[in-house]
Amino acid sequence: MEPKKLDALISRYEDVYLFATRMIGSIVAELVQEMTMEQYFAVRFLSKHGPCPASRLAEACGVNRSAVTAMVDRLVTKGYVTRIRDEVDRRVVYLETTEAGQTVYHATQEKIRQFVEFYLQQLEEEEAEAFIRIYEKIGNIISVNNGGEQS
Repeated sequence: MEPKKLDALISRYEDVYLFATRMIGSIVAELVQEMTMEQYFAVRFLSKHGPCPASRLAEACGVNRSAVTAMVDRLVTKGYVTRIRDEVDRRVVYLETTEAGQTVYHATQEKIRQFVEFYLQQLEEEEAEAFIRIYEKIGNIISVNNGGEQS
């Protein structure tokens, strides 16, 4: 692809991505004022994937263990996440959302669903399917190239 065309596409992508990210950030802030997007991402990941070690959450968030530990400490203090020790090996600690964390996740997820639904309904079904398919493909390419996992 010609560099000027690629630059224009990247700029258009950034515009849409940043708009959607700001809107979703506003939804999270509206529902849970003391939660950052990174903290919401962690609660979302734990809600969807169940209890997991901090190392798996760090990998999913794309941060190191010390960064995820600090974030989890704040989420534990706020009552959204709990630490559970493995009964067989007490050195192993799993992270899990609390009932309050689940409540925040589901309420926020519903608002985000409503936001995205409004815009997807402006598209033909085939356009919406193509959009999501391409977005997932890009997400998979990013994940493979960064050795991470998608949430």
